[in-house]
Parts: sequence; C-alpha cells; structure tokens
Amino acid sequence: MYINLFDSHVHSDNSPEGRDLVTALCSAAVDKGISGICITDACDMEEFEEQKYGKRLMYSCFAAHKAQDIFSQQLIVTNGVEMCQPLADPDRAVQVIGENRFDFVLGSLHKTRKYGDMMMLNYAHPALDLQDVFRSYYEELLEVVQWGHFDSLAHLGYPLRYLKPYNRTVDLAQIDDVFAEIMKSLVAQGKALELNTGGLRMEIEAFTPSNKYLQMYKDYGGEMITIGSDAECCSDIGCDIQAGLELLKSVGFKYFTVYKNRQPVMLRLL
Repeated sequence: MYINLFDSHVHSDNSPEGRDLVTALCSAAVDKGISGICITDACDMEEFEEQKYGKRLMYSCFAAHKAQDIFSQQLIVTNGVEMCQPLADPDRAVQVIGENRFDFVLGSLHKTRKYGDMMMLNYAHPALDLQDVFRSYYEELLEVVQWGHFDSLAHLGYPLRYLKPYNRTVDLAQIDDVFAEIMKSLVAQGKALELNTGGLRMEIEAFTPSNKYLQMYKDYGGEMITIGSDAECCSDIGCDIQAGLELLKSVGFKYFTVYKNRQPVMLRLL
C-alpha cells in the first residue's frame, strides 16, 4: 500500500463537467488519506468565449489558492489546467497559460478536425473507418505534443473510452508508428505522460494508456509519469491511484511525478 498518494487530475465545479466545490474535493481527499491533489479545471480552446473559460480559470485558481490555506496542515493543494484542443487557438492558449499562476498544465485532445468530438462519434456507423478515426486522432495528438506548451500529456487512450460500448475493435498496433513519434517527442522535450485511472470507472474498465504504451514511453527514455483520477466529483477523488502506482512499479518505474510551479518533483514509489 502506497503512502504518498497524489491525484494530479481533478475537476471542480469550475469545469463544465465538474460538480463539486474545490473545498469539498479537498475534504474528500483528506477523508481518503490522500497526500495531495491538483485542481486541473478544463480550458477548451475551441469554446473559449462561449464557455467563458477565462472567468472559469480565474475562479478555479482563486479557489485552489484559498484551499491551500484552509488545508495547509492536511493536504497539498496545487492548481493547474487541462488545456484541451490547444491548436484551435495556439497563441491564445499560450497567453492563457502565461496569465495564470499554474503549477501544472495537462495537454489534451478530445476533438479532431476531421471527426469532431470523440465522445459524440457514432462508432456503430458501418461506413466509419475506425482505423482512420484513430490514426487521425493520434496524428493530431502528435501535433499537440510538438506544440509543447504543457507539462504532461493526458489520457493517451482517450478515444478507447467511447469505442467500448459499441462492441467494435481497432488495431492500435497499426498506429504504433505514430505512438512512437509521440513518445520520442515527449522525451525529447522533457514532458511527462499521464496515467489516467478514469477509464476504470467507465465501460472500458482500463487505465489509459495501457502498460504497453507506458513501456514504450519508458523504452524511449521517459521517466516522468503523472497519475490522475480525472475526478469530476468528490466520490471519484483518488480512485484507483493505488492500483495505478502498482502498475507503474510493474512496468519498472521507480518514481511518479507531480508538479509545483511548472517544475517536476519526483516521488519514489513507496
């Protein structure tokens, strides 16, 4: 059983999908014996104005900093952002990151130019070429990685979350050339890879990425893994972080990574 549990992917009610106040999330983390959490509210650059993300992030940062004071003797609280679809407006994404005192920036991709939102796609449609869907997604994700204004790449297996209910499969091995470029670019830039436990609470019932791609990252020289529950409510805080740390150890990692002031801090798997 690990004692230094840290959840680096948590959404508060300042994310469109989040349900609970930052203080409530912190209380839940304390109750579960978690050492620290990072509030990573979403910022979708495709919907920046419509969803008023500038104001959302201001509230998120304020709430996280306030929680740091309230829980200073019980819990480490850092503030971050999940920067979604940054290439929809890359210059503004950089500006947003620079204007806020984030400890941690996750880079993520939920939508592609060709197929739109991976969560909303009808994977059952007989004319849908799944191999093309997934190759398009990962080629665009590679562009996000090459853009590089983030600390850790979020939920590498994101589209798999939504394919599972349709009882269809895709051969990811056919896209391993793109995965290899993603891993090499992450390592060359000194970027972390996230192990996201959220899939274990969905029909996919799996970590993203799988141990195969954790191993690929390691084989290319990657050492920095952040781990996050992708929680959207108090009950999901810290979910399966213990199991995730066990997976990291089984792959051969000796540390996991958290961020403070955009700098990596390596924590031994104790």
